[in-house]
Amino acid sequence: MKIRFNLAGEDVAVIEIWEDKVPQLAEKIREALPFATYLQHGKLTGDLLLMQTKILADWENIFYPDDLVAEKLATHSEVRGAVSYYGPRQQISIMYGNDIPPEPLPVSAIGWVIEGADQLELIGLRTWLEPGMRVWLSLIDE
Repeated sequence: MKIRFNLAGEDVAVIEIWEDKVPQLAEKIREALPFATYLQHGKLTGDLLLMQTKILADWENIFYPDDLVAEKLATHSEVRGAVSYYGPRQQISIMYGNDIPPEPLPVSAIGWVIEGADQLELIGLRTWLEPGMRVWLSLIDE
């Protein structure tokens, strides 16, 4: 499933949700789309955009951010672009950069930014200074 990330009327990114790895979460996300939310920045968690949702779902494809960082460093690839869901706070998060400090709480790995990662990095930096930008998430017909 592919999701359009639209900010101020401009499509800036495409997120792929892994329906094979998170089938229940993917179905909940599909049912909730389209929806608007507001961007927040993870003040203590590095390069992280947060979006509040109304989605209620159990854990699937659980990982700890520390493990993801270690895996990406070992394979010489980037953390930037990872998309997660944190059930207790009903948030979807996007790692827009590679500065991810230790995080003791697990999250569900749900997808990856497949287009627009550079744009999201700029948006992430702006959100640090100006939280609360409205974003629209919608399903891309496949």
